[in-house]
Amino acid sequence: MRAQNLAAHDKMLIGLEDVYSPLNFGGIIAAAGYEQLRNGQPNYGTDRGAFGERLGAAGIRDTAQGVFTDAIYAPLLHEDPRYYVEGSQYSLLHRALYAVTRPVITRTDSGHATINAALLLGYVSATALNNAYYPPVNRNVRDNAEAFAGSIGGSALGFFLTEFTSSLWGNLHFGHKQ
Repeated sequence: MRAQNLAAHDKMLIGLEDVYSPLNFGGIIAAAGYEQLRNGQPNYGTDRGAFGERLGAAGIRDTAQGVFTDAIYAPLLHEDPRYYVEGSQYSLLHRALYAVTRPVITRTDSGHATINAALLLGYVSATALNNAYYPPVNRNVRDNAEAFAGSIGGSALGFFLTEFTSSLWGNLHFGHKQ
């Protein structure tokens, strides 16, 4: 069964819904907290103010990724930005591998598998934008590559969690539509 095609406007709305979802805010807080604990990039220090700066940077980065990926590149490249849960009819290994490969593999608007160029280009664009608001010490190739790789890893983790928590939320009737 093929999903209904999305217009460019619909892709933009999906991106904005994802960016401003409560679960996404949790991810932004977790990312900022992790970098605060390890005193990672962006290198703002370790005091309370540094956490606020990291939180703001994580919010800007995540918003930029969502806009570039879903609102700009997905419509231009005719890619479907939605994640399709495989579900319990598949083995745990299949579902895990499927989820963690979604940052690099997606579906076209016509339903065929393709390289997830919208996400990859969106993350590259958002990483380049980091240089506008990250401290000068983090504006280099190594830190940009680390930020990009971290975003891909975070995306894989998010897809993994979506794959394995979707049935839980459905059973609890969160997001369950009648």
